[in-house]
Amino acid sequence: MKTISIVKTAMGGSAAILFGGLLAATPAQAAAAGSVPCSPVALIAAITAANAAGGGTIDLAPGCTYHLTSADNGENGLPVVTARIGVNGNGATIAGNQTSFRIFEVDGPGGNLSLQNLTITGGSADIGGAIENAGGTVTLNHTQVTGNTATQAGGGIASATFDPASVAKITLNNSTVTGNSQSESSPDSLGGGGIVNILGTVTLNSSQVNRNSAQGFVGGGIASGDYLNFSDTTSFLTLNNSQVNGNTAPNGNGGGIQNLLGTATLNSSQVDGNTSVNAGGISSGPGNGGAPGDTSQLILSKSEVNGNTATAPVPQPGEGAPPIAAGGIVNGGNATLNSTKVDNNTTSHTSGAGIVNHGTMTLNKSEVNGNTAAGSGPVASGGGIVSAQGPPETVPTTLTINNSQVNNNTAGGNGGGIANGISPMLTGGALTLNHSQVTGNTAAHGGGIFNSGGTVTLAATSVTGNNPDNCEPPGTISGCTG
Repeated sequence: MKTISIVKTAMGGSAAILFGGLLAATPAQAAAAGSVPCSPVALIAAITAANAAGGGTIDLAPGCTYHLTSADNGENGLPVVTARIGVNGNGATIAGNQTSFRIFEVDGPGGNLSLQNLTITGGSADIGGAIENAGGTVTLNHTQVTGNTATQAGGGIASATFDPASVAKITLNNSTVTGNSQSESSPDSLGGGGIVNILGTVTLNSSQVNRNSAQGFVGGGIASGDYLNFSDTTSFLTLNNSQVNGNTAPNGNGGGIQNLLGTATLNSSQVDGNTSVNAGGISSGPGNGGAPGDTSQLILSKSEVNGNTATAPVPQPGEGAPPIAAGGIVNGGNATLNSTKVDNNTTSHTSGAGIVNHGTMTLNKSEVNGNTAAGSGPVASGGGIVSAQGPPETVPTTLTINNSQVNNNTAGGNGGGIANGISPMLTGGALTLNHSQVTGNTAAHGGGIFNSGGTVTLAATSVTGNNPDNCEPPGTISGCTG
């Protein structure tokens, strides 16, 4: 059985999680099966027998609540899963005591747990309140993970890869991870109120990660990425017809999702109504832990990132932080939005209510409408979009907008629709709009587009009907008048 430890490392002021220790050997493959009476003792015995037999399927008593009152081993209420085990819940619940142990631990390479029609609640641990997956495989079918707590990472589920030959995998099918929490504040903790995925693969199919909270520095709903600062592997997060809604990260980044040095792909999915200090909806980028050349990938298709809020205050003199928060999406790597909506997001005090781009970003047939940078002055610029180079010596920013809309956004500072740079703090990059529309936006200066140190190219694009004008400074954007 393995032990677990948290080690704080110097990763740009972050904390990294190290799940350490020795993984149990995989027993010889055989099969065990059977029904489990409504008794926690019987459930423990059934999992023990399935492990010993090399795997099997067990059936829980319909509608039963298996109340676990004490740990079976370490921080686990049930035996560690080291073989292929299927659990048919039949509407049953497995409940912890809410204070001292998680429900399941799955250890790779042999651990493979499949749960069907089951509720898991009341788990509590340092890492993975309900489930910890260390290099194994976990599949949830019509299953609920709710009301669990982790102090440091993964209020509902924590999953991590330590050996590229045994990649940690989590799949949710028609399942929910809701109402879970990660409780300790950073810098002594990571985050991931619902799910934390470290160098593994997480796939959501018609599932929800909603109303979770993280007190750490990332991911109110899902934190996915290279939090161990490895360079030979990556993390993958895929959402298909799924939701990450109503999550909070009051001290961190990515109220809905944080993607660090990984790939996040959303298809026909929602990231709505989330709140954090920075990037209320989605935060994607290399972060401070990234080496030169490292990047992230964010791809959204037929999805929406709507109604999210970033609460970051205006930086005080001497803090050195840029006045950017990103109510909807922040991209520091590569990002593509296809037929996607980023609407009605808010930054409470600073810039970039809809989107903040520090990397390379393309919008195709998408909209960034009705967003609000609610502060005042240049620190509250870019009601729809801010595109600006990041820290010194970083790669210049590129933003391309094709057949898209940036309409009816509001900023208290510059660039109601788009701020290409924030004068005098951040330099704009290469901004190109093709067959697009920037209309009905409002700001103190440059109602449509404000350009600060970058280049703006308009091709078959309408920048009209903005207040108090369409573009500023005068003469810096060819083809834009008034």
